[in-house]
Amino acid sequence: MEQHQVHRAGGAGYRTQRPASPTPVRRSAGGAGQAPARPAARKKTRRQKKPDLIYRFFAGIVRRLYFGSKTILKFALLVPLLVFMVAFSYNVDCSGLFQGALAPRRIVDLMLQGYDVTNFDQMDEREVVQLFAQDVAEAPQVIGIGSSRVLQFTSEIVGSDSFFNMGVTGADVRDCMTSYYKMVTYGKTPQVLIWSLDPWVFYGSEAAFDERADAELYDEFLTNVLGVETDYEAPDQVELWKALAEPAYFQGNVDYYFKNRGQSTITDEDGNPIDFNPVEGDPMHQTTNIKRADGSVLYFEEFRERPVDQILADAAAASATFNSVHMEGFDSLSDTQCQAFDAFIRYARSQGTTVILVLSPWHPYLYDFLLTEPDLHKGFFQVEAWVRQYCAQNDVPLYGSYDPTLIEGLEDIDFFDGLHCKGSGIVKFFSGVPTVLQQVQNGTLPDPLAVTARVTAEVPEPEGDPALSTGEPAGG
Repeated sequence: MEQHQVHRAGGAGYRTQRPASPTPVRRSAGGAGQAPARPAARKKTRRQKKPDLIYRFFAGIVRRLYFGSKTILKFALLVPLLVFMVAFSYNVDCSGLFQGALAPRRIVDLMLQGYDVTNFDQMDEREVVQLFAQDVAEAPQVIGIGSSRVLQFTSEIVGSDSFFNMGVTGADVRDCMTSYYKMVTYGKTPQVLIWSLDPWVFYGSEAAFDERADAELYDEFLTNVLGVETDYEAPDQVELWKALAEPAYFQGNVDYYFKNRGQSTITDEDGNPIDFNPVEGDPMHQTTNIKRADGSVLYFEEFRERPVDQILADAAAASATFNSVHMEGFDSLSDTQCQAFDAFIRYARSQGTTVILVLSPWHPYLYDFLLTEPDLHKGFFQVEAWVRQYCAQNDVPLYGSYDPTLIEGLEDIDFFDGLHCKGSGIVKFFSGVPTVLQQVQNGTLPDPLAVTARVTAEVPEPEGDPALSTGEPAGG
């Protein structure tokens, strides 16, 4: 290749001709002797390291917490509304699903405020007793259980301002035991229990049971407390409690609340008036029977003041139908019922309760009449002797007697009729709880075996020569 150089004068510089760039050689594709094309260079990439297992674990937790927190936040905004709905529906409870029926609730509310309540004869007494156990803030020191024959025990007679009479009309053994059981269940165990024992408590026939008693509650008591096998199964409460969150039930409670708010006459869910109200005026001068704030019953004035001849007429009428009071066919004591009675007494004592047993007397005319036909009342006449023996063996305080002649000073006027003793009669054999507790402490309880109730009529001695009454010959 030809090169040219240019020299400048004085040696200041020179210029040299640069060679031309080589002409690229172009080869046709697939030409002979062609060298293979070099493969394109691959772009080098760095291999990413997989995250550490611990890192991935905590990253997953963070993601879940993040998305979970958003869900929780949305739910939290609804919680106050749900809580309000549940609380409102539970407290108003116009259908009585949780707090009990409206009418008994009205009665209990008034009694807990210290009011006597009207219209006793229309009350559901058993529901009232159970709602009292549920709603009373503190356990009364003393409670009474039994049939209508215990309902004349008052705070004054018992000798305690902290007393509630849980007796119910026609009570059978199931009513008595479950009334105490409900108090214990709600954590309101009384210190003292007065049980006015009716003879049919020891009768095992269906005739001894009242259809109004809560048989399912009794089976629950036998199963859970006394360990007796029954058909009882704990109810499923899930479906019931779901109603608290139902918008429809909430709306119904709202409607009921505003409908009755500020009204002088309270109505039920269907708009019918609830006719249980505070007694107005002097309780002693009422024209209907009333329920006292302590649970006892005050009969209307005219009935309380009836003359003796009317009381005697009622006693005579009751004599002919005596066995119809839960004692049809009562020929002997039931071993099962006696065992259940003993188990209940032991249960109550294990709860720290002092049990006081009472035998409320029957009208003198009625008792004397029963003595004339003892074969028709065999079971009845066996009860008192068994109870006295039981109390003597187990140191259980016992007061009163079915036999009115064993109660000093008892008169016809001390009865309402053949079955029910007045308060004036009760105080003649029961001196009050403070006295009983003092006797328990001092070991001076009355001996249950010191007296014996009559079980056969006395045969009068013939008049004339005393020798004739012994069968000895005159002048013997």
